[in-house]
Amino acid sequence: MGDCKHICCGAAERVWLPYEFEGRSRGLKPHSYCILCGIVKDTSSRSKKAKGMGYYMDILARLELTKVQIRLIAKELEGVKFDDANFMTRRQQERLFIRAIKKYSSVREDRIRAFL
Repeated sequence: MGDCKHICCGAAERVWLPYEFEGRSRGLKPHSYCILCGIVKDTSSRSKKAKGMGYYMDILARLELTKVQIRLIAKELEGVKFDDANFMTRRQQERLFIRAIKKYSSVREDRIRAFL
């Protein structure tokens, strides 16, 4: 994916794709996409927008992990363009974040979710 600057297609070029509202499938809706890399823009509600890496790093610090664990988790998340709001939804971020923490620590999922 590289470091794409994301240029959105015009209204006429949007593609009709499934969308969810409040966790339930709601049919089809036109979605914009990047004309350079093809990534479909996230259309979820404002409260469910992707968060920046700093938000998740703060959670890692509060989970009382070792510096090595935090670095391994951060490195793994950086490798998947974790904080690209055009590419990642908040739900996807949370799944990847939990999976990475569980890979490098024994913190229970319910404890992680309490911070999200």
